Amino acid sequence: MPRSAACRLAFRLRQEHNAAGGAGGGTTGGATGGTTGGTTGGTTGGGTTVDATALFKANCVACHGNNMEGGVGPNLTKVGSKYSKDQIGTILANGRGAMPSFKGKLTDADIGALSDWLAAKK
Repeated sequence: MPRSAACRLAFRLRQEHNAAGGAGGGTTGGATGGTTGGTTGGTTGGGTTVDATALFKANCVACHGNNMEGGVGPNLTKVGSKYSKDQIGTILANGRGAMPSFKGKLTDADIGALSDWLAAKK
């Protein structure tokens, strides 16, 4: 299935960001957002807090929108009502349809934090 131009651009920008060192460990601190809600995030084995909101903004908004309203990708405002944390983690890691895989682009801790955060969107 061919990717849209916006999704290809987001993918390329993410690759450039990651190549510049932007995908290292998690970031500390929290963030709150308007419609997208606050960060529930998660912690890595070492106790570092992962900011799921920042990860979403850096990797997902190009396709899913600033407020998770959808666009090129589907609306995610209530994704936790449709999928479990584990299902979301599998989709993030392996990709699905036009959505690229984030395995190797995000750490397992990042994928786990995003999965937790998105699963809470009900």
